[in-house]
Amino acid sequence: MGKRIVCIEDDPDISSMLRTVLSMQGYEVVEAAKGTAGLDLLYRTFPHAVLLDLRMPVLGGMGILEILREKSGLREVPVVCVTGAVDAASMYEALYRGADAYLFKPVDLDLLKLVLDFLLEERDRPARAAQLAGHGRAGEILGILGREVDQLPKLEALLFISSRGRAGRLELAQGMIYRGEDLERVLQEMVEAGILATEGEVLALSGAWRERARRLAALVEEHRGLELAANLVHMGVNLFGPGEAAGEGD
Repeated sequence: MGKRIVCIEDDPDISSMLRTVLSMQGYEVVEAAKGTAGLDLLYRTFPHAVLLDLRMPVLGGMGILEILREKSGLREVPVVCVTGAVDAASMYEALYRGADAYLFKPVDLDLLKLVLDFLLEERDRPARAAQLAGHGRAGEILGILGREVDQLPKLEALLFISSRGRAGRLELAQGMIYRGEDLERVLQEMVEAGILATEGEVLALSGAWRERARRLAALVEEHRGLELAANLVHMGVNLFGPGEAAGEGD
C-alpha cells in the first residue's frame, strides 16, 4: 500500500480530482470535507502528508495548521496547502505558520506531484530538486536566487525592497508579513551576502542585485511565478545543485 495522504477539502469536485490523480500515482488518499472532521481523521490515521484547504467553515486551514504544529506526533507531518487564497499575504502567513508548501488553485498537478516527491522521498533529494528545477520557469527563478536567498523572509524582504527601491528597517518590520524576532539578523545576512546595501538607516538593493531583483519581480508578477519562487525557497530547493548551477551565470 502506498503512502497515506489526508486531503482536507470542502469542495467535493476538487477533493475527488485530487484523490483520483494521487491514487494513480500510488498514494492512498483519505478525504475529509470539513476542518473538524479532518482533524479527527489526522489523529486516527497519522498520514505521511496532508493536503489542506484554507477557506473552510468552522475550523479553517490556518487553525488546523496551528494545531498540527503544536501536537507531538503530527508536528513533523508535511502539510501542503492547496487553496484559492492566491494572495501573497495568505501564502507567506501559511508558510511562516509551518506549512511545508503552498499551491494555488486551480492546482498545477505536475507541481503537486513534484512537491510531494520532494517532501516524502528524502533519500534522493538532489534528484528531486533537479526535477523541481526543471518545472516551468523554476530554473530561471533559481538562477536569480542562487544560494544567497536561502530563507523565505529573505525572499519577502527582497521583493518588498525591490517594489519600493529602498526601505527603512522600521518600514520593513511593519510592512512585511514576517514577524520573527530575528528579522534584524536576516537583514544583516542579506547585507553580508551583498544582496542589500545600507544607506544610513535605509536599506537598498546592491548594484548587482538591482538587475536580478528586477528580473525576479517580472517573473513573480504573475501569481504562478510567486507560487514557484516561494515554494522553491521555502523547501530549500536552491540549496541543492540545480540552484547553484543555475546561478553561476549571474
